[in-house]
Amino acid sequence: MMLVRGWRTGALMGGAALLTLAMTGVAGEAVARYRERHRTTLVGTLPLLFYQHGRLGHALVRDFDYFGWIHVNHQGFRGPDVAVQKAPSVLRIMAVGSSTTFDPSVSGDTATWPARLRFWLNQLSPGRPVEVINAGVPGYRVIEDLIRLETELYRYQPDIVVLYEGHNDLFGALRGGRERLDPQTPTPGEVPVVTPWGHWLSRHSLLYGKLVARVKALRFSAAGRRALATAQPAGQSDDAVINVGAQQFERDVASFLAVARTLRVRVVIPEMVHASGVGTVSERDSALRNIWSSTVPFARPETVLRGYVRYNAVLEEVAKQFGATWVPTASFGLTGIQWYQAGDPIHFNDRGADRMAHHLAETLVASWMVDSRAPRPRRKPGDVSVGRSMGGPYQ
Repeated sequence: MMLVRGWRTGALMGGAALLTLAMTGVAGEAVARYRERHRTTLVGTLPLLFYQHGRLGHALVRDFDYFGWIHVNHQGFRGPDVAVQKAPSVLRIMAVGSSTTFDPSVSGDTATWPARLRFWLNQLSPGRPVEVINAGVPGYRVIEDLIRLETELYRYQPDIVVLYEGHNDLFGALRGGRERLDPQTPTPGEVPVVTPWGHWLSRHSLLYGKLVARVKALRFSAAGRRALATAQPAGQSDDAVINVGAQQFERDVASFLAVARTLRVRVVIPEMVHASGVGTVSERDSALRNIWSSTVPFARPETVLRGYVRYNAVLEEVAKQFGATWVPTASFGLTGIQWYQAGDPIHFNDRGADRMAHHLAETLVASWMVDSRAPRPRRKPGDVSVGRSMGGPYQ
């Protein structure tokens, strides 16, 4: 009898504890969702916006509205829906890249630099209807962009692709070159196991996603500090790490441009910008140094900035090899924290996104890639023509 009473008491206490935990979770979820919808700026992680993708690792959830800040359309692009087949008179531009193209830190879909690019092109060349698709996905590198170009983006037949990419490629190379990974593992790149309840929570609970992201961020920073502390005693060269990554980056960009050329798509490659300024190899501002150290804990700020110089040089060289349009951005005036989200050296705020778009639109119009004349027919396979390109003839 005592055993039965003890079992009942334990069951009641356990049930009460579970009920309390559930009520706390529901209350926490409500608070998290209210805060996400009513915050003044959108910074940090974006749970619920992504799902696990079999080929790309992750992708954007389609037909999804992220608390009024971000809308992902039916095709998986940020902004309004677009038709697969464009109107004959419309010039279709597709902006391809990662979070610096997706622009998660601006005030809304219409404030991203791809959206502002459309606005400025319509202002500067009102006689030519222009459509700009924001195909950026946070976390992607050139290799993911290449896979998407071959498997889905080509269907939209863009006239021009603006490839603004390289930040994640550089950061990933610096991290990979510093972390002590076990080279003997028999299953490199294995997909992590996800429990059914973990998968459900990641798709439905903002609170769970925020907590998991916070833990990952703390581990990321701690791992970066450890790797950086052991790099110098181990004799690892900063330039060697950068060069290895740059060689892979060069192959990936060349592959992207080769596929784009096969598809008869013109490619525009803007030089990567950041708060320290294009071409800068050292940062004396202590506040900005701290921002870089937090953003890329696996390398010193000087190493990161030298990496940008090297990767931008790769972009320029490969663009010239393939006849793509290379766009120098030093004159855009995007140096300084006033153009970027607070505490972030690479993601634009509204002012930065608009400035990037304005100068890029001026460049496209000046290079005759966008004008008010009647559109020329798309070239047929086998045709070869010389385009007006800042990077040389595009064949």
